[in-house]
Amino acid sequence: MKKATTKKILCVFLAALMLFSLTACGKDKDKNTDTGSKPIDLGDCKVLYKNACIMEDSNGDDAVVLTLDYTNDGKEESSYFWSVSELAMQDGVEMDSATIYIDYDTFETVSDVQYTSIAPGKTIEVKTAFVLNDPTSKIEVTFSQLIGSKSGKISIDPTTLGSGTAEKPGNKGGDAVKTGTEMKDWWNGDWYGWWKMTGCWGDYEDMEGEWWDVCGTIDIGTDNLGTVTLWDEDYSKDSPMVKATVSLNEAGTGEHGTLMSEGGQFTDIALEHADWIVDPGLLEYEDLICIDGYYENGDDEFYYEIYLRPWGTIWDDVDEDSRPYSYDDWYLPLIEAGKSMPDVIGEGAPAEGGDTNAPASNKGADAPGGTGLVSEEAVQKGYVWMNEVNNNIFDSTYEDLVDYFGVEGEFVKEEYSDHMKWNQRYYKWVSKDDSTHYIYVNFAEKEPGVYTISSFNTSGFSGKEAIEKYLDTVKAEAAERDKAATANTKMKDFSVTVTQFAHDDVAVKITTKIPESGWSYDEGKKCLVENDDPTAFGAGAIRFEVRANVEDFDYYKDNFENYQDIDDRVIGGITFKGRTYKYIGYNWIQYVAQIDDGRALSIGLTKLECVPGTMPDVILSGMTIQ
Repeated sequence: MKKATTKKILCVFLAALMLFSLTACGKDKDKNTDTGSKPIDLGDCKVLYKNACIMEDSNGDDAVVLTLDYTNDGKEESSYFWSVSELAMQDGVEMDSATIYIDYDTFETVSDVQYTSIAPGKTIEVKTAFVLNDPTSKIEVTFSQLIGSKSGKISIDPTTLGSGTAEKPGNKGGDAVKTGTEMKDWWNGDWYGWWKMTGCWGDYEDMEGEWWDVCGTIDIGTDNLGTVTLWDEDYSKDSPMVKATVSLNEAGTGEHGTLMSEGGQFTDIALEHADWIVDPGLLEYEDLICIDGYYENGDDEFYYEIYLRPWGTIWDDVDEDSRPYSYDDWYLPLIEAGKSMPDVIGEGAPAEGGDTNAPASNKGADAPGGTGLVSEEAVQKGYVWMNEVNNNIFDSTYEDLVDYFGVEGEFVKEEYSDHMKWNQRYYKWVSKDDSTHYIYVNFAEKEPGVYTISSFNTSGFSGKEAIEKYLDTVKAEAAERDKAATANTKMKDFSVTVTQFAHDDVAVKITTKIPESGWSYDEGKKCLVENDDPTAFGAGAIRFEVRANVEDFDYYKDNFENYQDIDDRVIGGITFKGRTYKYIGYNWIQYVAQIDDGRALSIGLTKLECVPGTMPDVILSGMTIQ
């Protein structure tokens, strides 16, 4: 985690460059030293340390939470966040900022009041939190002008602190807190547009340039803090794609200020402070915002751009190819009928007779379902299995997930997607230990009567943390299931001749046995694919490459990440050197060998484990090479 102080300063400088409108606290070089008995004077503001306690943060770590009084001594409205820089140290080591949620549903934290603006002469109680490096070492916290040199320091002995609970801090500012403004009102409400993915790697490599319609709501409170909720065609308002906490500041290039992320979730990854900096003044068109960001989860990466306009806006000022997909067929008829934004994209679309309440093709009367209740561990391990281990997850059916979890999922709803032209069923598998923790899965009826997974997301728990905790265990469990299945799999003969690029005379013939179903060969990429469809998205593969010399496979070695030599492997009577590394977004298991004076062969596995007894191991063990 990056330090909050560093990110805060960077963000302020960006905002200041845009508008030069932030309140400064002067350039006085005087320095205060205080133990918390009196306010620390920072020029246009004061900070009074009141007390501290120990709480558990969102990661389960102990954190020290300071309660402070912030007083605005300036001539304009100001907030603690935009006025004060803080640095906490233990034993000469900087302490990370801590996130402590008051409400996990809204992502509200104990520190959110730092963003509240108060009038000159008013005081507000705020909290700030830091992860403890050591439960006994003295804590020193320095409060400084965000822009300026005045500072003051306090010392805290953590051994003297009691435990606390996450509650909202008090507010002595009362009516000093901002109420509705023209700027805030512009942001608040329903929004509609589209989003796209670019720069895709890993499981998302084949989704380069794809785009979807998106709806959303923005709700900014009187303290200029609020939430952004977004959902595309695979989600809904109740189970959104994005739930972000945000702050709104007047700094920006236009009259609408700048919206900034403070926390929350984008699909299955966490959002942090300043991951989003949204300034409508930078765009060419009126009443348009662009939210751009970067997704990274393991080897899976992509950039995203989300374009939104207030619900009811007519997009005639932009080219047709810059409008949402359902703009003409769904959005405009609803607008013309005076309808509000539905909770699901495609819902309420007018029928030929103009009935905007036409029913979906199937409301789920015949949909199977149960409680969906499993253990907390099963929920988290299930997500890891779906996201990291099962390479054919988007070929998996509802029945496959029932088989994995051991229980029927909780049926949520069924609807027809006008965009995709198929029925969709939504299910949840829920932790019986905490009902707010669940996996939300969308199944699409791409073939009559067959529902396969089209998307899934987590709610209430961190997918990243689940992966860190359970990945090795889930891989081992999957390997055991693969071993059992492999032992009973019917096999067939497979043979292929692989040639060196642009040198058909340099060829190697490979024969082995593969399953009668579930595997295929991609001629273009020269690889065996763990799927009946060789072009299947995200499938594991065994790739073959022929060169003249084994050294030729090291051409890009300097670009390999996490390189490790592994045990040699005898394949077809030939000893192959083994190694693992990450390259072009993939984790590789690679075996290379010189076949004879003019031929070398590489056998590379991506998104596959080669555990003894599993199918990849059986395929390699059965190979002959000519």
